[in-house]
Amino acid sequence: MIKLKDMLIESGLLIEGTRWLVGIEKPSGQIVSAYGHWDGYPKHVGKLLKKYYRQPARAQELLKLAGAGISSLDKSIKGGKDHSFDSPKSGETVFYGRDRGEKGSHQKFPNRDKVKWNQGEEFAYIYSLKEKKWYYKARRTNPQEWTEL
Repeated sequence: MIKLKDMLIESGLLIEGTRWLVGIEKPSGQIVSAYGHWDGYPKHVGKLLKKYYRQPARAQELLKLAGAGISSLDKSIKGGKDHSFDSPKSGETVFYGRDRGEKGSHQKFPNRDKVKWNQGEEFAYIYSLKEKKWYYKARRTNPQEWTEL
């Protein structure tokens, strides 16, 4: 007897992501953000953001490319001719816009307290340009207040 969950896994329908939001907080407090799909946990996305995107210019470059969203974050955002959505290079971030041609735009919020969980995100990461630090919070678990990454 075949179980429903086995059929779903075999057909590829049981593919889930740990959704996340990534944003930049301007000195005025306004947030410009984008959606992220895979591995949004602090132990993965948080670790990568803190290690590879800790400089303001690097965080801003990431957000610039992320208008339509990020499928998966990694240490590099260069892309290149050997990189695509369907065949990503190892260590390379995959963007919905650049790498799959999707259209989309950033979400904007007046400040951190007004950030909304619009696309099923479980974690949010905000880079403060003023403080040059990453902050994060969780939707359902801890921390539920903005905490330095």
